[in-house]
Amino acid sequence: MADATADWSAALSLMSDAFIAGDNSRGEELFTLALDGGAPWDVATSMVARALSAHRASASALPIEEPLPA
Repeated sequence: MADATADWSAALSLMSDAFIAGDNSRGEELFTLALDGGAPWDVATSMVARALSAHRASASALPIEEPLPA
């Protein structure tokens, strides 16, 4: 049983990294893999929410680029 937990736990960790990096399609694939591997719904969805929040926070911290004069 510990091996099964390690599998979905690793998938959730990779999923979180993907969402934080802005790779939503990879994050969604890993989300599905984790759920199929037995990850509890509430654990998986809360990790998605935290990862997306972290991505948005890091994106809003970036400086806004000014357009170059023509």
